[in-house]
Amino acid sequence: MSSGDWISDVVDDLRLGFRMLRKNPGFTAIAVLTLALGIGANTAIFSVVENVLLRALPYDHPESLVEIKNPYPGFQAVGISPGDFTDWQREAKSFSSMGAYGEISQGFNVTGTGEPERVQATIASAGLFSTLGIRAQVGRTFLQEEDKPGGGDVALLSHAYWQRRFGADPAVVGREIALDGRKVRIVGVLPATFQIFRSMELWLPMPYYGPLDDHIHHGIGPIARLRPGVSREQAAAEVEMLNRQETAAYPDSHHGWGTQVVALEDPSAAQLRRTLLVLFGAVGLVLLIACANIANLLLARNAARNREMALRTALGAEPGRLMRQLLTEGMLLALCGGAAGLLLALVGIRTLAALAPPELTILQDTHINLRVLLFTLSMCVVSGIFCGLLPALRARIRDLNNILKQGSKGSGAPGSHRLHNALVVCEIALALMPLIGAGLLLRSFQHLLDVSPGFQPNHMLSLQVTQPALAPDEAAKLTPEQGIELGKKQSLQFDQIIEQVNALPGVKAAGGISTLPLATELREASRFLIEGQAIPANGVRPVSQVRTVTPGYFSMMQIPLLRGRLLTRDDWSTQDKIVINESLAQRFFANQDPVGRRLNFCSLDPKPCWTTIVGVVGNVHQFGLDAELTYDSYFVGGWTKHLLVRTTQEPSTTAAAVTEAVHRIDPTLPVTEVTTLDGLLSRSVSPRRFSTVLIAVLAGLALILSAVGIYGVMSYTVGQRTQEIGIRMALGARPANMLALILGRGARLAFVGIAVGLLGSFALTRFLSSLLFGVGAADPLTFCAVALLLLAVALAACYVPARRAMKVDPMVALRYE
Repeated sequence: MSSGDWISDVVDDLRLGFRMLRKNPGFTAIAVLTLALGIGANTAIFSVVENVLLRALPYDHPESLVEIKNPYPGFQAVGISPGDFTDWQREAKSFSSMGAYGEISQGFNVTGTGEPERVQATIASAGLFSTLGIRAQVGRTFLQEEDKPGGGDVALLSHAYWQRRFGADPAVVGREIALDGRKVRIVGVLPATFQIFRSMELWLPMPYYGPLDDHIHHGIGPIARLRPGVSREQAAAEVEMLNRQETAAYPDSHHGWGTQVVALEDPSAAQLRRTLLVLFGAVGLVLLIACANIANLLLARNAARNREMALRTALGAEPGRLMRQLLTEGMLLALCGGAAGLLLALVGIRTLAALAPPELTILQDTHINLRVLLFTLSMCVVSGIFCGLLPALRARIRDLNNILKQGSKGSGAPGSHRLHNALVVCEIALALMPLIGAGLLLRSFQHLLDVSPGFQPNHMLSLQVTQPALAPDEAAKLTPEQGIELGKKQSLQFDQIIEQVNALPGVKAAGGISTLPLATELREASRFLIEGQAIPANGVRPVSQVRTVTPGYFSMMQIPLLRGRLLTRDDWSTQDKIVINESLAQRFFANQDPVGRRLNFCSLDPKPCWTTIVGVVGNVHQFGLDAELTYDSYFVGGWTKHLLVRTTQEPSTTAAAVTEAVHRIDPTLPVTEVTTLDGLLSRSVSPRRFSTVLIAVLAGLALILSAVGIYGVMSYTVGQRTQEIGIRMALGARPANMLALILGRGARLAFVGIAVGLLGSFALTRFLSSLLFGVGAADPLTFCAVALLLLAVALAACYVPARRAMKVDPMVALRYE
């Protein structure tokens, strides 16, 4: 065949395919909508996968960039100390360059730009931007001399802050602003592609962190570029060797700290990887169910075209030409479904971005690009082949004489029924897998909501009230006595605010804490030793979360006192009394009374700072309901920037009055981050709620599609067996027998599909383990409940065709063709 003839045949196939689709608008609409749901869901999720997991970071040669982290028992992997960074930057040979940023953000009161406001800032070394290949949008980045103390009071603006606060004015470079009263000069604006610490609005030079020779506090996040020819494993070995050298030089502060050298990636990628892969698998199953549905519909429709196909074959049509025609029809359906699926995907992407938790802002950048379009096109091609291949192959297996003798009755051959049944079994098995996954996540989420946060969040208002803080270099100069006096002064100032707030109508109590519970960022923690107990043989000291509170904090939050007493105003004068939580008491004082015992939170300093335990309180979840309980220590003395108010009414209605009360004490104090603790609790579980809702929606879609498939096959079966049903009823069968016949067949298919699906689910749900809480991946209750639900839906889908079979008139059926 010449190329011209081949093209002419393809055009004829397309023309005939379009004609057949127009001839059956109802069938076409159902098929296109089914495929649109499957392809659209795949496109939407792949768009997110492409954005989060597949898209290269917007830096020069991102494949050679690595991060260095320090794991420590009781900690997640955190940053390194500034002293280690200084040493390793100088000594490491595996890296062509190295920079760093502060892993812990700091808030500043900004003045000099209009209305005072509170912004979040962190530090960066000059080498960070050159290592990443980042150039300023306006102005410049930091200079090497600005990495040293006294190098200059300068700042960089994030692109978002530059647009929001300064209207993207390029003339902002050179302008001065005041951070907690300390003037700094803006020297540049970072580009929008800079993705490290997306929430940061200001970037400051390294000296703002504090002493750069400190080997105790680990808050520096190094990023390095591998030299050409150096592997990550080789770099990791050198960093481990450097860490051993630091341990030998500083044994007390370095025992227990390990090293990790990992590829640089967006933090959202690490957080979302497992969830996105599970979602991608779920939408793949949905598409398979949709394709099985379409294949079944095409098989059923082609059964009515058997005589047409037989006549065309008898008149000389080649089997290959008929197969190509049926494949063309399947491909047209898939392409139409893909076009409609793209529109659904656009809606889905916007919906995902709107529903995403605040910490997953990367989803806002998701859009359909060329790679996504190519993926969608490939899905259309695969779907078209899958949908059209079975009907096309079935068209070759025909007994022409038998078909022509049957006239228009179609074919009720056993092989045809077996193929329909196999597709239905596959649909049920495929639907069961995401349904069980959704069931496990729903049960997991319910278990999470049943966890007590350790306090009563209802009717609680939270506001951040921050006063200017001392610069790190100034704070380091304070003597212990001066530090205690400053803390007492700040406590008295905050107490004045509490008195004003307590006098407001509708307020039951007010208090404060330095860091709110259910936090997502490590801010205050310290290693400690217990008086009378030796330093562990491996040198690893236990770690406690450290919080500063006001005296009335525990009673206001309804955190129970388990032993001893609470902190009072009298403790301001010495600030050497603490309250510990139940976890710390049980772990280190299991069979003893901890009240009166002393802890040293300065165990790495030459001079200890002993604090006496005066009470034990209940546990509070500091890092989310699903996180392990921490060891907590509470102090008094100092400014507690989170003002908490328990009200007798809706908390948000009190916010304006509380803000006014704060400004009566000090009009310059910014009041920000106004929220309720109920809202804080809801946000802490929002990532799990987000993934659970998405999986549940996809599982529901799979359930609907499988129900439609079962209904279609049962309807086809009733139509094919109309004569048989009429004969049975003419011979005395009752309508109830016909109901049992059809429901029984549907139940058998459902049982087989459920059995296959259970086996597949046992194998696949282990990938969900990291997303579960309080529920095993093979939870029998979930497996049984979902199987029963799917069986009930399958029987319900069979009921309507079964009812139609009950109403068959034997006389009409015997004349049926």
